[in-house]
Amino acid sequence: MKKLLLAIMTLALGSCTEDSLVGVDPTTRPGPTSETVELSVDVTELPLWMDTTYVGYAVPFSSAIQLLANEPALMARILGRFSTLPDSIFVETARVAVERFESARVRLIVDTLAGPVLPESGTELRFHALTRGFDEREASWAEARVGEAWTTPGGDLGDLLGSVSVDSIQDTLFVPITVDSDSLLSAWLATDGEMGYAVSSSAEGTNLTLSSIALVFDVKPEGQDTLIEVVRGPQPFTFIFSPETPSPGRELRLGGLPAARIYLRFELPDTLTGVPLRGSRINRASLILRSLGGPPAPFTTTDTLFASLFDVLADPFEFGPKTPIGLNFGNFLELDPDSLASGGEQELNITALIQNWASASADSLPDLRIGIRALPEGGGVGYWEFGDVDDPVAAPRLVMLVTPPADFTVP
Repeated sequence: MKKLLLAIMTLALGSCTEDSLVGVDPTTRPGPTSETVELSVDVTELPLWMDTTYVGYAVPFSSAIQLLANEPALMARILGRFSTLPDSIFVETARVAVERFESARVRLIVDTLAGPVLPESGTELRFHALTRGFDEREASWAEARVGEAWTTPGGDLGDLLGSVSVDSIQDTLFVPITVDSDSLLSAWLATDGEMGYAVSSSAEGTNLTLSSIALVFDVKPEGQDTLIEVVRGPQPFTFIFSPETPSPGRELRLGGLPAARIYLRFELPDTLTGVPLRGSRINRASLILRSLGGPPAPFTTTDTLFASLFDVLADPFEFGPKTPIGLNFGNFLELDPDSLASGGEQELNITALIQNWASASADSLPDLRIGIRALPEGGGVGYWEFGDVDDPVAAPRLVMLVTPPADFTVP
């Protein structure tokens, strides 16, 4: 009987305390879930926005391509030196001196995915000796090095060392050396490849991107009756082209040679147009860049370019082009030539960046810094330009889907 009475009292007490602890009066229940709103503002409305273009992150001598062109809008030639020719080679386990060089030819690997162009009648690719040396970092269509002009723009061409006729797109071409191979390669061996070589195209309407060049030749070791094939790549190499890439103005530029990057620094207010940002759920955040249309030939492109966003680890407006950078974030960007050429918009997904800012304390992330670069940098002379903060028509815009925190009060 005592146990039954204790159980009844326990149930009664539990039923009495449940409402007083967790019960909710209908008139004081939490408010409804906050409505998600879309915010769209020009960056001029933000507390701080700074944008700029820095160039030089890839130049012809450090790029992954070698460009050969003979077109009304673009002339390009390839320069290089074969500075690592051997004076001896290993035969089985012994190093043996080279007695002579034979059967030299130049192997050209064409990037067939880069939109190669040939005239209907074909063209002749010519391999010339240079009569003036060049500096691979400074050479241009006008100068062999800074302050030293070519006698003829495009390189001082000497003897024709070989040529090959090309009437169809092929991925591998060989230019046979028609002068005495031993005399030529021995002279290059003695001078570390000076004065170098130039590759040009004879026919207008040619545009080829080469992924590599190599000198292939046979050597006869001393005291041996057999020939051994040897391959050497050029060191250094570059390409020169005309017209040169114009320097960017205030507009934001991405890509090209020398390669250009966009750097941004901005601040967000805690509340934007009456909607709280800090502490809210950021469902999506996009930065919209507005294209200025295609640049003039030959710097416009019909190919889809790719780019990436990356973290910037210091103030780019203090440290300049050498600002330290971090990792890529977000998805790769696809720059559609059809849209951008007509002045379309390029969306940059920065959701994760804004989410981190919104959830952080106000003093931990006072400003945001972003960089944008082409992938790969130096993949071609084409670039795109976008309006900067001072452009009255094409300034960047920020678009966000925001769900403010619910107004929840415990009764």
